[in-house]
Amino acid sequence: MPVRPALSPLARRALAVFVLCTLAIVLLDALVADEATPRGDDRIYELMAQDPGATHTFPFAYRLLVPTIVHVLPFGHTFSFSLLAWLCTGAAGGVTYVLLRRFDVSDGLAVALSVVLATSPGLLIVSLRDGRNTDAATVLLMLVAVLLMVDRRPRALAATLVIGAFVRESAMFLVPLTYAVWAQRAFDKDALRRTAAVCAPAVAVYVALRVGIPTVGREHVSGYGDGLIEGRVNNVRRGLEDWTTEARRVLVAFGPLWFVAPLAVRDTPFVRRGLVLVACCLVSMTFALDWGRMILLAAPVVLIAAGVALRRHPRLVAPVLAGCALLNVGYAIHMDRGGVRDGIDRNSPPPYPVQ
Repeated sequence: MPVRPALSPLARRALAVFVLCTLAIVLLDALVADEATPRGDDRIYELMAQDPGATHTFPFAYRLLVPTIVHVLPFGHTFSFSLLAWLCTGAAGGVTYVLLRRFDVSDGLAVALSVVLATSPGLLIVSLRDGRNTDAATVLLMLVAVLLMVDRRPRALAATLVIGAFVRESAMFLVPLTYAVWAQRAFDKDALRRTAAVCAPAVAVYVALRVGIPTVGREHVSGYGDGLIEGRVNNVRRGLEDWTTEARRVLVAFGPLWFVAPLAVRDTPFVRRGLVLVACCLVSMTFALDWGRMILLAAPVVLIAAGVALRRHPRLVAPVLAGCALLNVGYAIHMDRGGVRDGIDRNSPPPYPVQ
């Protein structure tokens, strides 16, 4: 009797992409200077890793999973944070590959876009902060959840969302996205019922975390200390006052992919439904600055849209991938030659307590 292979061909290729993307981010991180010492938000995550049960700064205190894993790992915190960031970044590349293949994106293009994501500015900066940041884990979570939505695997999706509630509050963006992906019409009772069943455990965990964990400094966090409506208005105003910086961050998040992704909106139902996730990211910009980090969470939708668009317009593949490579390498060079020093090491302290 023939022995069945332990992994399918797709799984073996995805594993190879994971290894490739992990090596790519580790190499890039090794070539670029990291932050000298954790400051600001990075310091908060370090303090959480030292004592996850203590009272920490809002809203970081709710993002328990990454610092708690670092707390229990038998390595130094800097290496543990970095290791998690590298593995999450590499895994994000592997999942991106599988997700793109689900939409009939060619093997070579799927690999290339996976590497583009893994070496992108938004994920490189996590490694340059020695992993003291939840962005890599959150992007991985978003990609895994979307893959499970596409594959219609409700139990696995429910478990992923519960894990996401411990990673970052942005995991709740996946609740409306689940309904949008599964619904056959604007109001679909069956899809609503299935979405509620899948998402209820994660929502319950999220509410329990918000109610049960004490925090400090909420009133000092931009967008939270001025009231529900006024806080949104003031945060948008602050972002628009520095619109050149915020626009640059948003543009750099996906670079040339922004210009081809819209080509897939009209003829790709998933991309149209995925605009719900983009909308959630836009709403989150009224709660937090650094809008490039917010829009990075729309990675599954942007990458699928770009992959489908490039599949349909093969003449654009070479220039778009070349542009992505130039952007990623250029950003790495910029960070090595002063970006880390000026933008991280010498950055002004946050207005909220570092605790």
